Order: sequence, then structure tokens, then C-alpha cells
Amino acid sequence: MTLKILIAEDHTLVSQGLEAMLSMTDDLELAAIVDNGDAAVATVQEKSVDVVLMDVNLGAGINGVEATKQIKKAAPDTKVLVLTMFTDPGTVAEAVKAGADGYLSKGSSRQSVIQAIHDVAEGRAVLDPNVTEGVFGRIGGRDQHALTDRELTVLQELADGNATRGVAEHIHVSEETVKTYLKNIYKKLDVRDRTEAVAEAFRRGLVH
Repeated sequence: MTLKILIAEDHTLVSQGLEAMLSMTDDLELAAIVDNGDAAVATVQEKSVDVVLMDVNLGAGINGVEATKQIKKAAPDTKVLVLTMFTDPGTVAEAVKAGADGYLSKGSSRQSVIQAIHDVAEGRAVLDPNVTEGVFGRIGGRDQHALTDRELTVLQELADGNATRGVAEHIHVSEETVKTYLKNIYKKLDVRDRTEAVAEAFRRGLVH
């Protein structure tokens, strides 16, 4: 199935690069390019769009966060993948709260962006490892060392003996996202690998 992609980006060089990327990918089709949030919302209302590549800081009209919120309200089945230069957790957390299905840094590789498009289209969350921890700390209002609910779920999956692929399938995210969760879990628990993480989780009573 060919996915129809809307690019919402006010930097011409970036939008041209994304357009070129789509043209080289057989199952991705450019639906339109817009340079502001109002046009992004209008385009989704007028055309069939599967995934929106959304910049956060759009120059004119509403920003990418507000555009995401309006798009998800008008067309809940349309996925929004935020592409941003900003790794500020507060900004990205607002995008996630607005309904974004995933986010990536603009520094991500071409293959990462293509994979992320497919992942969000199939209902899997995509989270850039550079900002994941800060984002979920802001969203949940927790201490930065506290595990999120999803991280606890991943820990329990590990304790049950599931490998990365199995965890990804069970919680409906990509394997890369699971690896991001693992990285954050190791850091928060001050451990080096999944064996130590499970042992520490049992010690703290985080899993059963």
C-alpha cells in the first residue's frame, strides 16, 4: 500500500530534501508540501493524508504543536510524525500531548525517517532516543530518575524472559523504541545490561 505524505516545513532546503527522499521510496507518495500550520490542517481536511511530517516551529500562523492538535481532532486516523531541530523536552512533550504519533530529530538518517513513517502508519510509536527521557519526565510530572509506566512494562517483559522483538510486539512499538526504553531503564537503575536490570528490578520490587 502506498502511503500519502504531507510535509509541513517552512525551510525550503529541508522540505526539498524530504521530497527527494519520498521520490526515491516506492511506497511513499507526496500528497503536498505546506509551509505553515494552518495550511497543514486545511490540507488534511481536503485530501487523503496518511502521515504528516510536521515541523514544530513553523514561521506563519499556528505552530506545529497546535496544528498537530487540530489535525488529530479533524482526522484522527492521520498520523503525525514530528521532525524537529529542537530537543527541548518541554517543546516535544507538548507535541506528544497534542497527539503526535512520534518524533524524530532532523539529524536522523534517511532510513530512520522512512522506517519511522512506516512505524507510525502501522500504529507504532516512534521516539527519538535523544529526548525520550526528558519528554516523558515532563509528561508524567515525575522525577527524572523515576521509571515511567511504559518503562515498568518493559521491565516486566524482560523479567518474563521476552527478547526485544517480543517486547516490541507485545506493547505495539518498534524494536528501536524498545531499545530506547532499555537505554533509559539502564541509566535510571544504574545498571549495564538487561540481566542486571531485571535483578535490580526484583530487588526493588518493581516486577513480580
